[in-house]
Amino acid sequence: MQKKVRNFMEEYHMVEREDTILAAVSGGADSLCLLMLLHALCEGMGFTLRAVHVEHGIRGEASLRDARFVEEICAKYQIPCRIYHCRALEYAREKKLSVEEAARKLRYQFFQKAADEFGAQKIAVAHNQNDCAETMLFHLARGSGLKGLCGILPVRGQIIRPLLCLERGEIEAYLKQSGQQFCTDETNGQLMYTRNKIRHQVLPLLAQVNGNAVSHMNQAANVVAEAAELIEGLRNSAMGKYVCVSGEGVCISQELLEEPPLIVREALRHVLAETAGSSKDISRVHVQQLKDLFARQNGKAAELPYGMRAQRTYGGILLRKGNAQELRNAATADAEGKADTEAASDAAQPVNLTLPIEGSLVIPSCGYEISTRLLEKIPQNEEIPKKIYTKWFDYDKIKGTTRLKTRQEQDYLIINAEGSRKKIKKYFIDEKIPAHRRDDILLLADDTHVLWVIGYRISEDVKVTEHTKRILEIRVNGGRECE
Repeated sequence: MQKKVRNFMEEYHMVEREDTILAAVSGGADSLCLLMLLHALCEGMGFTLRAVHVEHGIRGEASLRDARFVEEICAKYQIPCRIYHCRALEYAREKKLSVEEAARKLRYQFFQKAADEFGAQKIAVAHNQNDCAETMLFHLARGSGLKGLCGILPVRGQIIRPLLCLERGEIEAYLKQSGQQFCTDETNGQLMYTRNKIRHQVLPLLAQVNGNAVSHMNQAANVVAEAAELIEGLRNSAMGKYVCVSGEGVCISQELLEEPPLIVREALRHVLAETAGSSKDISRVHVQQLKDLFARQNGKAAELPYGMRAQRTYGGILLRKGNAQELRNAATADAEGKADTEAASDAAQPVNLTLPIEGSLVIPSCGYEISTRLLEKIPQNEEIPKKIYTKWFDYDKIKGTTRLKTRQEQDYLIINAEGSRKKIKKYFIDEKIPAHRRDDILLLADDTHVLWVIGYRISEDVKVTEHTKRILEIRVNGGRECE
């Protein structure tokens, strides 16, 4: 048993020589086995052992008796120990948590406190292979992603789990062979707790199907963990392309759906968890709810856990978290039916600058540097630029002064050779440009109309043709979107 645990600890690099390990000891079979094995291994592996026990104040005298038992065991093995007392029921009511979750949070708070006092680099907890299998089934039943199917990891930051190479039966056999008594928590048999149902009802049935069910589930968890690490890299790459954070919230591009379905789901799950500030209670149902929103009309919304609200926008989804009424108000302000004058109230400072011919102009508020040159004739062997931010214009068709500006109600483009007009507002809607971006887009205009929606199209009537004599070339550099 000692050799098996030592090999497992070395395989996962759980400890370095001269480390101090803090063992979390409840007094139950698992934690007592952990304490005894670490005590047997500490000299050979070169680490120092310390212990901690947290008494939750839930089970009255039985709970205090467990604390005294741990104190006596640590004294027997001459292991320095810290005993902490807390009131988990009161904490649960105060924080609006389940008693299980409250007790867990308090435990790990005291584990960290003891680690700081002892100067411990690692905190050892007594999870075993049965715990890992129970966790996998628990997450699977609730609707889990890959992370949940990884079960319990051998190492997570400062936390190490040396007994994850053992099944519970091996632990109990080891204690029986050693003649060591241990505490029994009567709540472990109460079927009101979900994990106890899995432990006492589900796993025994699986063992009847295959006696190695727990071991096989742990092997599967290891494979899933490796796959999850690979997929996490692909997910992060996709999020870098299609997810961005703005002042309005988290913008998720429609183009994310071009990725493989698994990457899409993992990206959406991660976005939800990051926005919520917790992955707890974020299930496959919520991921699918967010994904389904891509297929709905612009302006449609979905309410999600943790006060999150997702709204369909042009080109994707805007995800926000906050007071429900505030989010609805914000959604109303973004709706397409709202008048431009109202939308402009939160817009960036308007721009209206004269553009010099053959010169340059810097616009710090946009991060643009715009340069122009006048070509008296079409350069030989040179094609009309196809770049988004470099354009040629028939200079002799421009009426009056060229200006750089942000949109106004009367602005329009010429959209065909017949001289048909399209209002800039309608153009933005047709191009599915999000409402919150429209006041930031610069327009090149003369004294009559818009010549160029920068980053998009130019007006039909100023395009260069075979009849053009002089060309105005305009090149835009800098900004967030320029090539």
